[in-house]
Amino acid sequence: MSTFINEKLIPVKNKAGKGTLYKEYSVNFVPQTVFTDASGKEIGRIEGYKAPVQFQQGMDSILGDRVT
Repeated sequence: MSTFINEKLIPVKNKAGKGTLYKEYSVNFVPQTVFTDASGKEIGRIEGYKAPVQFQQGMDSILGDRVT
């Protein structure tokens, strides 16, 4: 899964509670993964820790056919 994310998406990590991403996307707790389109508009998010299979299912649901 990490290979897919690193090759097909642009991962951005923000330190917990710091930085503009928390304000911009209303992140009030961690872990939280926010997915955006190329313009930065949120298209979905996964809140809380998920096992790899659950995370993949959530990611597939959010991204749909946007990433091939």
